[in-house]
Amino acid sequence: MTEKTSETYALWADFWQALSHPIRLRVLATLRQEGDLNVGQLVDRLGIGQGHLSNHLACLKNCGLVSTEAQGRYVYYRIADDRVPALLDVGEAVFSDHWAGVATCAVVGRPGVPSRG
Repeated sequence: MTEKTSETYALWADFWQALSHPIRLRVLATLRQEGDLNVGQLVDRLGIGQGHLSNHLACLKNCGLVSTEAQGRYVYYRIADDRVPALLDVGEAVFSDHWAGVATCAVVGRPGVPSRG
């Protein structure tokens, strides 16, 4: 990100949006911990439907966070960038220090979940 224009910041926000769904974070955490997995294995690990998971995998793949490799009749997903695990580690550490503020923030709160602040 060389020139910081409004469009650049908008795209950067889109990058963080790709990481902002709990299922996508769970996918990345699972791949980080277990390595390459196919859709069926991810469905089993995460306990969600294949159609729902496929949408999240497509998002992660389009954003360059996961890649695929066909092996026989299966397609395996893996973390595409070696920096993603470090990003997750830093994110977890910062969240660990600031979870109470996140939990009470009315701006980023989840719809239907009342603020505790």
